[in-house]
Amino acid sequence: MPPTSLLIAALLLLRRPCARSRSTAALLLSRAAQHAALSPDERDSCLYLIDELEYEALPPQ
Repeated sequence: MPPTSLLIAALLLLRRPCARSRSTAALLLSRAAQHAALSPDERDSCLYLIDELEYEALPPQ
């Protein structure tokens, strides 16, 4: 699947911010980040978003 399709799917999932949607969006972003078609900045952006999603999933302390 092209990285553009993965990124669009991830964005659509993030419109419904439940734990399952965030988890699936992180998976799609991870797959998109592996594509050679992305520039280094685009890849870094995907990885940054994954980190943000994982941070939001942490239980409050």
